[in-house]
Amino acid sequence: MPGTLIRQIIYAALTVIGFVWTNYYLVQFTIATKGEFTATNLLNFDLPTFIDQVYANPASSFIGVDVTVAALCAIVLIVTEGRRLKMKLWGLYIASIFLVSFGFGFPLFLFARERKLAETLASAEV
Repeated sequence: MPGTLIRQIIYAALTVIGFVWTNYYLVQFTIATKGEFTATNLLNFDLPTFIDQVYANPASSFIGVDVTVAALCAIVLIVTEGRRLKMKLWGLYIASIFLVSFGFGFPLFLFARERKLAETLASAEV
């Protein structure tokens, strides 16, 4: 049980880091393309410019493709593990990858999965 708690803490910390760190740059992008960060500017997010900038040079293209492939692998894992473990609302983790970031959605899924595994183990021991 201690190993699962350590993993839960690590995944929870990575979820917070993934949210804060990625959204810091989202705010910076919004300011750079819209002039200031407001809810209206965020809702009018300039996706074509964002994608253009992701693939602006070979280094950023490498990261963009790498994260895309990793996200696709994570989605397969989320679907299979979500169903196998009978996790509730596992589709929300996929949505969070697209709506927030891969760095937020995937560690959040791993955290929830670890909690579900601990819960299953605890109920089996009783």
